[in-house]
Amino acid sequence: MSATLLMLTGSVGCGDQSDEAERDAQAARDANKGQPGEADARRKRHGNLSSKGLSAEKIDLNKDDQPDQWSYKSSEGVVRIERDMNFDGSVDLWQYLDGSGNIIEEEMDLDLDGKVDVVAYYKDGVVTRKAMSVNFDDEFSIVKFYNKEGRLLRVERDQDGDGTPDLFEYYDEEGQRERVGWDQNGDGSPDEFDQLP
Repeated sequence: MSATLLMLTGSVGCGDQSDEAERDAQAARDANKGQPGEADARRKRHGNLSSKGLSAEKIDLNKDDQPDQWSYKSSEGVVRIERDMNFDGSVDLWQYLDGSGNIIEEEMDLDLDGKVDVVAYYKDGVVTRKAMSVNFDDEFSIVKFYNKEGRLLRVERDQDGDGTPDLFEYYDEEGQRERVGWDQNGDGSPDEFDQLP
């Protein structure tokens, strides 16, 4: 799923820019079809977290003689960084890097239960999409899309918990919500729109 630069206008439910946003959203949903589940699919995107064939550098961030960060390197450089952010002995932040050392995905366990609650996707150092499990239940019910400058464009919400978004919020250049769409027929695309004042 990738976010594109959109300038949402005042037209309700029509126009090339809205169509582009909906095509982008549909492509994102199609990419996740057939996956074992939203949480599992995102968690395993870069493999099974095996360190086989990788060298690990351990770092003690809080100087308590226990490692809190692990950098895993292949012959091409660092491919994954794991951190224990609250120093309790368990990893709660995972970062995946490309061959140039840029973060392309970041996973966070916010409630420290061993499960990923937020997944952020990056391009050129800027977040493009963020999936969130707001109830900490392995269900990524909110997905936020950003443009190439990191400005919020759209939020998709799965309010009924069926795995398909049914509420769509669109934002203007100032970060204000300007339009809301609803999916009435369950196909994952908005059918009705309200323009906000």
